[in-house]
Amino acid sequence: MDYLSQILASTVRRVPSRPFIVTDTQTLTYAEFAAQTAQLAAILRQRGIGKGDRVGLYLPSTPLMAVAFWACQRLGAIPAPISAMFRHAELRTIIAHTAMKAVIADASTWSYFAEIRHEFASLTQCLVATGDGSGDDLVALMAAAPKQFEDVACEPGDIACLFFTSGTTGSPKGTAQPHASILSTLRDMFVSHRNRFGREVYVCAVPLFTNFGLNVTLNLCLFGGGTIVLHERWDTQRVLTDIERHGGTYFGGTPTMYVYIVNEFDPARHDLTSLRICTTGGAPVPQSVIQRFEQLSGARVTQVYGSTETCGQNVMEPTLGVRKRGSAGLPVGSSRITVVDDHDREVAPGEIGEVIIGGDCVAAGYWQNEEATKAAFTPDGWRSGDLGYVDEDGYLFIVDRKKDVIIAGGHNIYPLEIETVLYQHPAVAVCAVVGVPEEARGEIPVAVVVRNPGVVVEARDLEGHCRESLAAFKVPRAFHFIDEMPVEAAKIRKRDLVAALREGNLDRFRRR
Repeated sequence: MDYLSQILASTVRRVPSRPFIVTDTQTLTYAEFAAQTAQLAAILRQRGIGKGDRVGLYLPSTPLMAVAFWACQRLGAIPAPISAMFRHAELRTIIAHTAMKAVIADASTWSYFAEIRHEFASLTQCLVATGDGSGDDLVALMAAAPKQFEDVACEPGDIACLFFTSGTTGSPKGTAQPHASILSTLRDMFVSHRNRFGREVYVCAVPLFTNFGLNVTLNLCLFGGGTIVLHERWDTQRVLTDIERHGGTYFGGTPTMYVYIVNEFDPARHDLTSLRICTTGGAPVPQSVIQRFEQLSGARVTQVYGSTETCGQNVMEPTLGVRKRGSAGLPVGSSRITVVDDHDREVAPGEIGEVIIGGDCVAAGYWQNEEATKAAFTPDGWRSGDLGYVDEDGYLFIVDRKKDVIIAGGHNIYPLEIETVLYQHPAVAVCAVVGVPEEARGEIPVAVVVRNPGVVVEARDLEGHCRESLAAFKVPRAFHFIDEMPVEAAKIRKRDLVAALREGNLDRFRRR
């Protein structure tokens, strides 16, 4: 296969009547899904959208997001999923930077975009699924459109999708993923997970506007003819219920999601034993959480490592064979890992350095951003910004994010190490360790903790717990308790915690 729409055509031929997308209110078979993608592709073409044109998908995690993405693939247009949480500033940056010709929204996002739609000369079409049956309603337009569409051929190197970062270090950057890179990653993930074509049931609560949600979950499901149970937003109890109700065999989530599941699991109400493939990525997950989840489900939790810039999961714990505690695993498929020092020299096994991911999986760069592309994409691959090491057997170990390392009085402190210790305390539901400025030492580690319900614990208790396992300079100098951790796409937003600590305003994460 050379381009993505060929995957959809192949899967529809093989399992047309199999349910593809399941929600609380609807089920779409592969044949029905293909018909809807044809209808939307026809509408876009009728309105002047063609091959290579950028189309913004300003949508939550609903079936329409999947339909819109694959309609663009059939048309040869370039979809650009936009976080449903983005507002005017991010929208202005993304739309202007990509010169989008069309935006697709629904009733939940349109109000935020409608106020600024006329600011963009390139934007000629705004398609909104209001569901009100009016003449401009996308749902009504699709109902009247043809259900057949002749797919536009693409080259392997053509850009298939633009994914935008959340802009933690500046303006959002659009990762340009070619068809060949996505296809390579989907193939490698399918084989490495030991997927069974037409038999897996994915339970997806990861937002579809992310690479994790769209490529790693929904598109991998479509690649293998599976069924995906789609959740618009994270709800721990609904996820637990749907795994049992639909016989979920695949669950992929962030470490935070696994923490929530372990903390809220009730053996009298929940059954996770249908699961056979469980993955976690986005950040290293505490071993205590993995062990508890495996006890509850009987399934092996596979740690994976990858990125939007490499189109998916590129390193994975072996599903069979040697498993090393704390390791992200081995490179899969064509992926390769290089660890370099601050002078870009490859380091010896066991030495910590920056992780570079190479292979067919690597994206083409950042859209229309030569400076950022040159800084991050090298002949060896993509610079991850993660610190890690490879052992003598080739297993990758991630130590922490390079930018998250706390330098206190000349000592390097890795927040993940402290968080792993904190998660071993029974009172800790969710935690994050960050560095805050301190005059004498430069930075000091500070822990922010959400307690388990009904548990009483004081700062001195957690301090004593940390001192049992950590060197004195690593023990957090302060412990703060909040009620809700700031998250985005189920990942903790540490920058929000740092800002709140500096402002003395952690109360915004506490219930009144």
